[in-house]
Amino acid sequence: MKLDGKVAIIVGGGRNVGEGVAHRFVKEGAKLCVFDADKGRAESVVSALKGKGADAMYVLGNVAQPEDAQKLVRSTVERWGKVDILVNCAAISDRKGLLELPDEQWRETLNVTLSGSYYCMRYAAIQMVKQGRGGAIVNFSSGSAFRGSPGRIAYDAAKGGIVSMTMSAAVQLAPHGIRVNAIAPGMVGAQVGGAIPPEKRNFTNLLGRITMPADVANAVLFLVSDEAEHIVGQCINVDAGMSVMA
Repeated sequence: MKLDGKVAIIVGGGRNVGEGVAHRFVKEGAKLCVFDADKGRAESVVSALKGKGADAMYVLGNVAQPEDAQKLVRSTVERWGKVDILVNCAAISDRKGLLELPDEQWRETLNVTLSGSYYCMRYAAIQMVKQGRGGAIVNFSSGSAFRGSPGRIAYDAAKGGIVSMTMSAAVQLAPHGIRVNAIAPGMVGAQVGGAIPPEKRNFTNLLGRITMPADVANAVLFLVSDEAEHIVGQCINVDAGMSVMA
């Protein structure tokens, strides 16, 4: 198993992509902490993981609060003594353009989607450096970081910031043996921050089916595994070809 003996944290692990990554990781032998703001979602995912024989737990919190990110790392270390892997999946999205978006929604979207990823990465990295055994971090950007939208701006800005943040973190943490990369999904599974299920979403890609969380989870698994040792500071598109279409 590729992650046997590894301890992983999945931020936003209570639904959609985060949930898919959690199930993929435990299949490969990881011990897993799910971090989510919703107790019902977190409990449901962890219960399902334990039903498969996994060693799993959850921590509740708000990624936009640095003290909650610290609590997440501290709780994981108290349980298993270390952190080897962090995957940052948590995000919310705006639904209005520049001329209509309320200032508070701009701040909230950036606080959760960009600052939340920063806080979790920062405190996980501090722990990894302290351990002295390296580690792997995967942040979630989006195809939205690389193209304009007629009805959204804060989410796109946050996801663009994650790309730059990932590159700088990769440079700064590489001397400690910590690899940092990002995933840029296209349209995946259920709507971010919305209620539209996969089967109801309109999509166009080169494969003719919507990308599902399990598809993205396979790419995340590769990036955190030893097989990706020489992939550092990159943002990988996992979008069924959407990014190369005219």
